[in-house]
Amino acid sequence: MSQAASPSSAAIEFAYEVKALVPALNAALAEAFHPIGLSCVQADALMALEERQPVTLSGLAQHLVAESGHPSRLVSRLEAMGLVRRESSPHDGRASLLTLTDDGAAKAAAARRAREPLASGLAARHGEALRRITAELRQLREELDGSREARPPVSAAP
Repeated sequence: MSQAASPSSAAIEFAYEVKALVPALNAALAEAFHPIGLSCVQADALMALEERQPVTLSGLAQHLVAESGHPSRLVSRLEAMGLVRRESSPHDGRASLLTLTDDGAAKAAAARRAREPLASGLAARHGEALRRITAELRQLREELDGSREARPPVSAAP
């Protein structure tokens, strides 16, 4: 039986398309954020902070989907740019709380405006499909996360 005819071919093709979509989306977002001097990851972090501040580094990291670098380096870079402020948590001396500076809030707002034409265009062309696909993707992610938790560690395999 050829791969195209195998029962798993739809899943394999789906995985390929999702993997290919991520860099295409990131490239479109990078183009949108470049004029305001932000990378995609920086813009995502600022917009997440805007919604969640004050937040701990681990709280921010849970929201970000970043494959490169560590959230602490990202936040340090944003702090050096004068966009993020770290303050000691009044409830836990070991934790820092992150907030946006006034410049950071302005950049977060600029990032939202820069992202809007792309988001509006996709919504106009694919609105209902995007809602349906997003729900399906969320369900698949939760299923895969659950199956990973249910599997024994690789080292425990016989």
